Amino acid sequence: MNRTLLTGLFMLIAAVLVSCGGEKTEDGGKKPTFTMGYFPNVTHAQALVGIQRGDFEKALGPDVAFKAVPFNAGPSVIEAIYAGQLDVAYVGPSPAINGFLKSDGKEVRLIAGSAENGIVIVGNKKRGIAKLEDLKGKKIATPQLANTQDISARHYITAKLGSKLGRGAGETEVIPVANPDTMNLFEKDQLDAAWLPEPWASRLEEAGLVVVIAEEKDLWESGRFALTSVVARAEFLEKHPDLVGKFLEAHIRITDELADDSARFVPEINAQIEKVSGKKLAESVLEKSLARCRFTVEPDLTSFERFFQKGKELGFYTQPVFDVKRLLVDGPLHEAQTRIEKAADTP
Repeated sequence: MNRTLLTGLFMLIAAVLVSCGGEKTEDGGKKPTFTMGYFPNVTHAQALVGIQRGDFEKALGPDVAFKAVPFNAGPSVIEAIYAGQLDVAYVGPSPAINGFLKSDGKEVRLIAGSAENGIVIVGNKKRGIAKLEDLKGKKIATPQLANTQDISARHYITAKLGSKLGRGAGETEVIPVANPDTMNLFEKDQLDAAWLPEPWASRLEEAGLVVVIAEEKDLWESGRFALTSVVARAEFLEKHPDLVGKFLEAHIRITDELADDSARFVPEINAQIEKVSGKKLAESVLEKSLARCRFTVEPDLTSFERFFQKGKELGFYTQPVFDVKRLLVDGPLHEAQTRIEKAADTP
């Protein structure tokens, strides 16, 4: 499925869900609707597992209509939040920051962490792209303009490799490509490299089309960085803290299971990826992908601050400062953790 059709499918699904406006109850009324955005990526494993097993519906209860909407990358998620189409979403730091800043802090709230690492930089094997220095002057794919991988790639190219961005002689071109479509472009030898979330990098590696140049975590001094977080639409969080709290309880429980043994969730993750992309992946691809991720509910504010600086240096953000503590609302997460702990202590 090409990128245009895939993007169109995501937006059509979103439009249909919004038009539903909730499900009717037996008395003719409507259930409140809880709509969640996510990507069909291993780095969004909690969403994939929770949808497949029904964890979120169970946590929210029978009186709430749960909807899950797939997206390719973060900027589209933020647009959907602005439009009131999403209540919570799994998304990367850069779109969350952008969504917060462009709305003057009114629309987006960070409510939990989700996944760290899980980003791989791959080079075209046919073209001999095997190290980071080889990226200079080449054509590199990222999932979407201004998404987290896009900002990381552009910043590395300009700040570390000293290359200009563009299509001119000696310049490095960064182009948006929907994650599933990278396979087709590498098969046609139309890309030099890609900066990708899992499982899409491991999929290319398994097919023998690319070599792994580096994992993005290798470029961070700590060897780890926040990749996926959970955000909420500010108005929904204010009006329905109870529903957000129930959702977070499910998110915490799934995260604990993934942190304990993520490989056992390959079947659930694969089933959801197939539903969105139309194709299952090899189990070995998913196992490798999961091993590259670390799952945690704790937000990493240092990563958010660093991504803001990268985006600012690239000109994506015009604001001189970013107070990440204004973005974070961690009360619901802590309350959900306390409820889970109390339940565990109850005989």
